[in-house]
Amino acid sequence: MTVSVTWFPTLVKRTRSKQPQTVVEWRAGLTPRGVFLAEGFSEADAEAVMVIINDAQAGHTDALKDGDRLEFMVSIQGG
Repeated sequence: MTVSVTWFPTLVKRTRSKQPQTVVEWRAGLTPRGVFLAEGFSEADAEAVMVIINDAQAGHTDALKDGDRLEFMVSIQGG
């Protein structure tokens, strides 16, 4: 039972795994915030990152299910 995780390219270098895609073991109560913090990020970092679950925007505290596809995205603006 796993959750697939995709990291936005600018986040990869800051993760513990240093991988653009990772897999985490699913467990009851697992949330995107838990996955994010486990990779070495802080609560403050989480405020600047958007969560996507199964191609839909979601919250950091939404419960993950076995087989979910989780993405962490960063908004990039240009001018």
